[in-house]
Amino acid sequence: MNNKKIKSSIGYLPLIIAALIGSNAHANSHSFDSRSHAMGGVGVSSADYLTAPFHNPALVARFDESDDVGILFPSIGAHANDPTDIIDNVEYFSDIYDDFKYINNPSLDDAQVVIDQLELIQGNYAHVQVGTQVAVAIPNKVLSINFFAQAYADALVFADIADEDLDPANIVDQELNSQAITMGVIVSEFGVSLAKSHKLATGEIYYGISPKYQQVNTINYITDIENFEFDDWDDDRYQNDQGNMNLDIGFAYQHNAGYGVGFVAKNLIKNTYETEVISGIKGQYQIKPVYTISANYHNRFMTAVIDIQLNESEGYDELNGSYNQFDTEYDNQQLAAIGFEFTPWSWTKLRAGYQTDLTNNNDDRVTAGLGLSAAGVFHFDLSASYGDDKDMGVALQTSFTF
Repeated sequence: MNNKKIKSSIGYLPLIIAALIGSNAHANSHSFDSRSHAMGGVGVSSADYLTAPFHNPALVARFDESDDVGILFPSIGAHANDPTDIIDNVEYFSDIYDDFKYINNPSLDDAQVVIDQLELIQGNYAHVQVGTQVAVAIPNKVLSINFFAQAYADALVFADIADEDLDPANIVDQELNSQAITMGVIVSEFGVSLAKSHKLATGEIYYGISPKYQQVNTINYITDIENFEFDDWDDDRYQNDQGNMNLDIGFAYQHNAGYGVGFVAKNLIKNTYETEVISGIKGQYQIKPVYTISANYHNRFMTAVIDIQLNESEGYDELNGSYNQFDTEYDNQQLAAIGFEFTPWSWTKLRAGYQTDLTNNNDDRVTAGLGLSAAGVFHFDLSASYGDDKDMGVALQTSFTF
């Protein structure tokens, strides 16, 4: 087996997204808005009118008098979490097993070396996400509109080790039965955000709605642990497509003194998506309502925000038929984050943030980023997140405002 196959699978995921765009589940974690990403993932009370559909549709109605049209093209990002070093360990297993197959009359001790590595990767997993977003916003005092689209791939690579492969005699006498599972989903989302605002004596209130269409493509790719070829994921027999309408609603209030609050309910229509059954293995991916509250304070030079997700978001709801039982609650998330943005000059923004998962499934992450603008028209934003050397992400975007 090519030693780079597992690692290459992560590299191919952005190509999946690109292919989809060419032709939210974890609603908050799938947004790769670079400004939000740099600030820990906040945005429910702090997003601008251009990126508002990905955080809170109500904020589409919050704009300056000079804002006429905004274009986000594109926002892209990726995140990888490999807490058990499965990528390196499966790669190392490939080397060990290749060496073992070239031994004439292998002994039980030779077989035990293979088994030791199988036991090391047994039940281990890596989680990879990539995404992209585009938007066109037309702010208006009568009704603000934002046309948006986003797509993301959410993939779980899982080492599924058969018990009989842990017997040295079986290793010597037969081929391996263990397998690698790539349980994935590609979600394409197209919609429009509609929002209005009303001025009060103390501030301004915003409310909005985002009807949207979601196309969900589940992937269940199973192969022998020693012959993993991610290139074959696009075979039709591994995929299942389904589309549904969904809905986001949001509310926000900004006080004249600079502080504000926000609330969003995303994916109000619960939908469950089944994978194809491959080698007796079947998965289920779920998109369900997620509720988030937020508070902020801002002035001319600084913005501070806190977002708290009120319930867990789920991704893989079931994974049945594998040799090793996989606890699908491992990919549940309930995020809380705090973020800061500093504006030392009108053309520069410095950002930082901190994110924690209330389910304790993910390590805490620190985030940082930079925003630059030219003549108030062209904007470039770059961000990164870091949990440890096995948990990292990056996002960037370009946009135009007129």
